[in-house]
Amino acid sequence: MMMDGYRDVLRRQIMWESVQWPGSEHLDLRADAEGVVADGVVLAAPEGDPIRLAYRVECDADWQTRFLSVQFHGDSRRTLVRDDAGNWSEDGRARPDLNGCTDIDIALTPFTNTLPIRRLGLAAGDAADLRIVYVQPAPEPLFSAADQRYTRLADDRYRYESGDFQSEIEVDRDGLVTAYPGLWAMAS
Repeated sequence: MMMDGYRDVLRRQIMWESVQWPGSEHLDLRADAEGVVADGVVLAAPEGDPIRLAYRVECDADWQTRFLSVQFHGDSRRTLVRDDAGNWSEDGRARPDLNGCTDIDIALTPFTNTLPIRRLGLAAGDAADLRIVYVQPAPEPLFSAADQRYTRLADDRYRYESGDFQSEIEVDRDGLVTAYPGLWAMAS
């Protein structure tokens, strides 16, 4: 299911600025009938120490995540692959603890909120509970399963919940975060 206003071709260059710590992100996003490819680089210092995180997310045309590549500080790249049955593998090894997860959530980037927002296409007032792969990049990439909930409050607002954390995020017509209170703001 696609968001209202879905276009056959989506090509965006986005910058986010951190509002909590020094940092920014650049995202190159391409989506068309063949699928979605997002290449991002985050430079941030959330606890005072600089972090460089590069990632690539590939989805099918329905915004269902199929592939993730994460590189932290230029170290070796780690990959996750999801097959048609919903089974995940990490660097070629099965990860049954992640099977059934529908989306990914990379800490330090607002982009991965777009994946379930676009995939679900919720109407205002609707909510969805998800099991996702949570990616904690520091001190090295760590993949774990987590539960999240998205509630569409209005055309441009969602409530995001994960564990004890809750935030109302604002999005543009493409489902990209424009404001993530206390964390990120779209710069361009």
